Amino acid sequence: MTAQTHETLGRRLDAVLALDPATAAIEYQGQTISWADLANAADDIERLLAEAGIAPDAPIGWAARNRPPAVASFIALVRGGRMVVPLRPAYNLSNFRDDIATQKLEAVIGDPDDWADEGVVAAAREAGSLGIEISQHPFSVRLVPGLEKPGPGPHRDPMPGYVLERLTSGTTGAPKRIPVRQEILMPSLKAGDEQRDDGPAKLTLKSSPALLFKPFSHAGGLFGLLLSLFQARPVVLFEKFNVSEWVEAVAKYKPKAASLVPAMIRMVLEADVDPAKLASLIAIRSGTAPLETEIQEAFEQKFNCAVLVDYGAAEFIGGLAGWTLKDHKQFSREKRGSVGRAKSDVQIRVVDQGNFAPLPADEIGIVEVKSDRYGPDWIRTNDLARIDSDGFIFLKGRADDAINRGGFKILPEEVAAVLRRHPKVGDAAIVGRKDVRLGEVPVAAIELPEGSTEKPDKEELDSFLKATLPSYMVPVEYRIVDALPRTISMKVSRPELKSLLGV
Repeated sequence: MTAQTHETLGRRLDAVLALDPATAAIEYQGQTISWADLANAADDIERLLAEAGIAPDAPIGWAARNRPPAVASFIALVRGGRMVVPLRPAYNLSNFRDDIATQKLEAVIGDPDDWADEGVVAAAREAGSLGIEISQHPFSVRLVPGLEKPGPGPHRDPMPGYVLERLTSGTTGAPKRIPVRQEILMPSLKAGDEQRDDGPAKLTLKSSPALLFKPFSHAGGLFGLLLSLFQARPVVLFEKFNVSEWVEAVAKYKPKAASLVPAMIRMVLEADVDPAKLASLIAIRSGTAPLETEIQEAFEQKFNCAVLVDYGAAEFIGGLAGWTLKDHKQFSREKRGSVGRAKSDVQIRVVDQGNFAPLPADEIGIVEVKSDRYGPDWIRTNDLARIDSDGFIFLKGRADDAINRGGFKILPEEVAAVLRRHPKVGDAAIVGRKDVRLGEVPVAAIELPEGSTEKPDKEELDSFLKATLPSYMVPVEYRIVDALPRTISMKVSRPELKSLLGV
């Protein structure tokens, strides 16, 4: 593990909040919230935690809604050196209650809507959690009636040295909680700051805001909040992504760069947006899921804006690889479909799935990562990729998603990527179905293009796929669905899809 960094995130936030307290930190639904507003609310929260005798290294529940109260409470916990445990009130009420009950936290912080949901106060009382409520701006902080002090527990053990937990996307099962230490988080934030081609920025309040709409309960949304606070960058905050609101925010604030997941890029492209409204954008960063090269090219041509695809694995916080503008200018045509090259402080290789021996260029294997951020060892992921001789990484799906059809291995994303090119297919996903003779066979779920009712038949889809793929990769069945089930980060949820298809 790397040596402890001298600068903690808490100290960094102290410095950010002191730069110019009266200036705007957040714009949300027409409201402007200053850095001083956030600092004062954070002080009130820390005072209540301290008065309740809650140890500084106790994990604290944080209702992760994309709202100003959540930003203030996040700042409070980080400045106080407390470990942030994200909870998901906006995703699913039963999951929110279950998380409060099972995480056994000494305190939970939420806004009035969080505490008003049925059964939430009872779940916190059963877990022995102190409850803190922070209202919408102008902020008001109070103890939740009936939850004025922690109960007897048992509570989760203290976790000194940890800043937060992050949740994985939950595409293959229930989201996992991964604790993140201070000495890992700070280098990851500095690496994120250095994504700029002109190097890291000096600590001054930035004039160009970040547009934050990815859910804070998801790793990408949480990292966006962290990076904005780290950079002393004001934010325009959205509870969820809406094309028209996002476009108007870009037109108003004229940022040079923004971040969109692939599903959002498709939504913007399909919405027939006036390119003049996005004229300030030089680059869009995209990640979390595959982006079809045809969509990328169409977006770049329409909006004259580079789409820079990033890569970050579920096992890590912060990006591991990505495109720079310099690489995009030189290689954008030649390396279409790549997620870019490893960042300067990261090494990435692929290894054989059987014996885990390193593989040469252009061989498909399991991705392994090594970086001083995470220690001296190679860390194995569940991602499959090939890396070409120039170091560009091409993802091929996940090892645990692979379908074994009578000894032939099928990577679902390879099939889905081809299906999406069919004019009658809006989006697609492939899952395996058990088969007595072959073990597993692929089944396709298809979402029609926006506004279309014309359904493709099996024969035309079979023919279309066989022009590109070997016959064993062609699905045995195509199911038209109203919408592919998605996680909070807009990835296709494979467990929910399998349940929907009954496989």
